[in-house]
Amino acid sequence: MEHRYALRKPVTLDIVVTYQALGLVHGRTMNISLGGMLLETGCVELPINALVKASFYLYEDGINKPCSTDAMVMHSSSGRAGVMFNDLDDELHAALHRLLERCHDDMTPVQKFTAGA
Repeated sequence: MEHRYALRKPVTLDIVVTYQALGLVHGRTMNISLGGMLLETGCVELPINALVKASFYLYEDGINKPCSTDAMVMHSSSGRAGVMFNDLDDELHAALHRLLERCHDDMTPVQKFTAGA
């Protein structure tokens, strides 16, 4: 059973997942936390326990900052994959924390926060 250490918030980001067996997988985040994210991967099914690299941009201070981190696929089905970050560096951890603070706690799942807006 999966146990989360941080609450996820609805955030939509374009993302590229690098998985050695498949190459580059383009997708979007559905939600994100300091511990991981849920991804829409279309018709691609990432295997559970696969080690991947997640690359995306975070909009901050008027620019899109490139970010990348290693992660492990915790669950995958129906074109979605839940990944857990392996070891966020301090800079990315702080940037994600600031992003999540900008998300309102009263958002419904239908209301998505787009990081670049």
